[in-house]
Amino acid sequence: MRHFLIAAGLCAGVAAPCYAEPAITTVPAAMRRAPNAHSHIVQTVPANAQIDLGTCSAGWCSASWRNLFGYIPAFAVADAGPPMIASPPPPVVVAAPPIVVAPAFQWGGPYVGGGFGYGWGRW
Repeated sequence: MRHFLIAAGLCAGVAAPCYAEPAITTVPAAMRRAPNAHSHIVQTVPANAQIDLGTCSAGWCSASWRNLFGYIPAFAVADAGPPMIASPPPPVVVAAPPIVVAPAFQWGGPYVGGGFGYGWGRW
């Protein structure tokens, strides 16, 4: 039973980062190592940057940006919503050439050989 619990804990620990949701920073924010204003700054995240947001509590959100993990103040984070999908371009309309139906008879010119000569010929 003990081995099963250890394996389940390891699976949950590996799968937990997969539950991050996309979010946008509203203002430039300092990503910190711990959820307090006095901890070491990991990196500075600019405004309008897309981050992967973890959980938020007590005014801080766990997040990652450019493969670095830390905590960002909750006031600097906005929900990104569904990912933006560009609409497909409008279809290209190509005008088809007009269909010309030739008559069954035509006016022929000089013809050497058997068959029709000057006058109306047949295709």
